[in-house]
Amino acid sequence: MKRHLVRVLALAAAFLLTACAARLPSPEARRAPSTAESAVSAAPEAPEPALPLAVSLGDRAELVEAGAVAPVFPVSDPAELPLLPGGYAVTVTDAGGGTVFAGESGELGGFLPARNGGYAYEAAAGGTVYRFTVDCAFPVQLSLNAAARQGETVVLRALYADGVELSAESDLGFSPRFFSAGDGSQIALLPVRYTTPAGVYGLTVTAGDEVLTREIVVEQREFEVQYLEMDAATAEETALSAAANAEWEEKVEPLKAVADPVQYWENPFLQPVSGEITTQFGCIRYTNDDPTPSRHGGIDIAAKTGTDVLAANNGRVLFAERIQLTGNTVVIEHGYGLKSFYYHMDSLSVSAGDAVKKGDKIGEVGTTGYSTGPHLHFALAVNNVFVNPWTAFDPGI
Repeated sequence: MKRHLVRVLALAAAFLLTACAARLPSPEARRAPSTAESAVSAAPEAPEPALPLAVSLGDRAELVEAGAVAPVFPVSDPAELPLLPGGYAVTVTDAGGGTVFAGESGELGGFLPARNGGYAYEAAAGGTVYRFTVDCAFPVQLSLNAAARQGETVVLRALYADGVELSAESDLGFSPRFFSAGDGSQIALLPVRYTTPAGVYGLTVTAGDEVLTREIVVEQREFEVQYLEMDAATAEETALSAAANAEWEEKVEPLKAVADPVQYWENPFLQPVSGEITTQFGCIRYTNDDPTPSRHGGIDIAAKTGTDVLAANNGRVLFAERIQLTGNTVVIEHGYGLKSFYYHMDSLSVSAGDAVKKGDKIGEVGTTGYSTGPHLHFALAVNNVFVNPWTAFDPGI
């Protein structure tokens, strides 16, 4: 009986194992998942959407979505130009497609568009690209050096002045004229006479409907005093001659009003001849026994007769003739009314109407006209006001 029971239990166990084996998948089946299972496991996970880019525009902030249509942000003040978080490569292009900025987002604080209009911004990081446009409509801004010594030139630059009518008046006895610089700005030159007393002088610039006021501080400058002995016969034929002065008034004086609307010059100016400076700019000069001094509007550079005289800068030759007062004389217009004058030359190498480049030969040193010996009298003027040429040599106008 006991053995029979054991046999029954053994048969039952064998049946149970067989049934279980029939329900378990084969090793091959376990290694090869079904088609449906393969499709589920192979499907990529959907990427998380990129976070919007926070754009700071002065006191306001905007969000830009990646890949979206580029929004347009109007700005009316440079303080509203966009700033971005760090870590983005940024490119800015102007309306013509030219790149005006390319760098890191942290450098945007130093970027200032040169003119009004639309600018396309592109910011990229980790393969994500954000695009937006900034439409600049800034009011005219006036930039100038607010202090100048007697005899120097104040450069006025009106930014964001495309198409704006500008006019200016000053307490310095000169009304500067603005010219387009071709980069969205306009430039005017305001000369300070060497006889202008030190002090504070007002400047008013009208830009369309807007009026801008500034103050210019004129600082004192020391001028040397010189006592000159001039041959009486030479003086009678030149400085004291009514005919010589009338010729100057007829031929040279009208040229001072010329102002080409183009900046030909490139800073700095070149000293036209090397040599000892025998008379400085603005010098107070007593000649012979005359108790009334004259003022010297340029610098005298002593050099041997025949030494090459070079054009101080690019420009257009307005005058190249021998006249009684200043001998062989050349006048060059450098643009915006800025001119250089060369007196007493022995010979001339240019003619009126010639275009010259800085360093071109225009003549040779001599002692013609009102002169005591071979030298070049070199002068610089803004229209009818002679200014210090040394500031043109370094750093430039």
